[in-house]
Amino acid sequence: MNINTSILSLALATALAPAGLAQSPFSVGNLVLVRVGDGTAALSANTVPVFLDEYTPAGTLVQTLALPTAASGSNRAITVRGNATSEAYLNVSTNGIYLLMAGYDAPVGTASVGSVTAATINRVIARIDLGGNIDTTTAITDAYDGTSAIAGNPRSVVSDDGNRFWMSGTGTTATAGMRFVANVGATTSLLLNAGAPSNCRVAGIYDSQLFTTSASTVYLGVCTVGTGLPTTGSQPITLLPGFPAGGGTTAGSAYDFFWADPNTVYVADDNAPNSTISGISKWTLTGGLWTRAYRFTLNLPNNQFAGARGLTGFVRNGVATLWATANTTTSGADATQLITVTDTGASSVVTSLATSGVNTAFRGLRYVAKPSTINRIPASCGTTPADIKVSGNGEIGTDVRTTVLNATVFPLVIYGLTQIGLPVFPGCSCVLGQTGDLLVTGAVSTLSIPNNPALSGATIYTQGMDFFGAGGCVNPTIFTLTDYFSITVQ
Repeated sequence: MNINTSILSLALATALAPAGLAQSPFSVGNLVLVRVGDGTAALSANTVPVFLDEYTPAGTLVQTLALPTAASGSNRAITVRGNATSEAYLNVSTNGIYLLMAGYDAPVGTASVGSVTAATINRVIARIDLGGNIDTTTAITDAYDGTSAIAGNPRSVVSDDGNRFWMSGTGTTATAGMRFVANVGATTSLLLNAGAPSNCRVAGIYDSQLFTTSASTVYLGVCTVGTGLPTTGSQPITLLPGFPAGGGTTAGSAYDFFWADPNTVYVADDNAPNSTISGISKWTLTGGLWTRAYRFTLNLPNNQFAGARGLTGFVRNGVATLWATANTTTSGADATQLITVTDTGASSVVTSLATSGVNTAFRGLRYVAKPSTINRIPASCGTTPADIKVSGNGEIGTDVRTTVLNATVFPLVIYGLTQIGLPVFPGCSCVLGQTGDLLVTGAVSTLSIPNNPALSGATIYTQGMDFFGAGGCVNPTIFTLTDYFSITVQ
């Protein structure tokens, strides 16, 4: 159920203004784009330096941050193969604080990094905060091994808090697929897959669920990885229903993806320039089945269409603006472009903003939104209490989505403007976190925050209830409560 916070506007309008963000080299509202190569030599299978270029949404270069190419203290080098279009994808941790990327602990110019084991050349996770501080202390020894016959390469990294990680990539069967890394500075990882696919491209997290794309037949699109954010093995990887389950690369060659809402996901596809599906496809969910609504693409000479690999976006007031990296040559090794489109329908115009320089290429990219202001507060009760998850960042013009998990009878979402944090009744272990100004029936609720600066600084609280849930409060009736979250509008 969607709720517009204009219902709460009068109470919220008196809230204090938000504190300003600390000065940092990456500005909120800009793009960070991975550029591989420094222009001195043609891109090849040898390793090249990696740069994070900051652009405005209109395509103006702001600054460049070079990632380390040599060890310094406990930090490792991080390089990637110059012509490996499946490497160097970028993510932002779901709390909005860290940029994340994977690569190799190898000097620039190293050959055959994908043909050796991770114990020989470690697979490195780079974590970069918005202040530009780089951490490459996480060097994995057991993931994405390669041999002379099988190329092993790490491709992307995601995290919820920047302290634990999920990686995607390919390599020998025992070391490929989706892997979990428990903490910063770890040297080992855990294989998550229960089976195929071992060839996983770009990982992502949306609404507390782990996803990946793949190029393997029957996994040609966006796939869930287990349930939630798994940290144990034997997890099934399942293609979203409706995505192509066969037909080779003509049915789909999915790379990066962007969730606009639970029923809309945009997918970058790098099929051949004359393909009828290359570019950015908009997929929508109806009746439990995903269908391709339409696609956006950059037109090239000779009536060809550019494929896309990196993809990011931002939704404000229900309208999605997308940015992508487009490959404009058949090899994809160079001549890449930064493109953008605002989705106003199937005829939306794709615009080119920037082109990579000679002997360089664009790979992954991310829009830098404001770090999340959503904070969890313990308060659950009951014999088998329901749980709750909340996603979003609290920014005006955006949505915050609350889901009550594991409810057994009658779930409710409760919103309040004032924190209470007290037992519901004397002697009752159930803690009501807030004043309960609004109750919404059902397990899922979406709070749409109006694009009104006067709301900034206000705090809204959300909590879940399982009415008639066992083991909670019994006076006047039986119910359980979940933990609750504070959401500071920004």
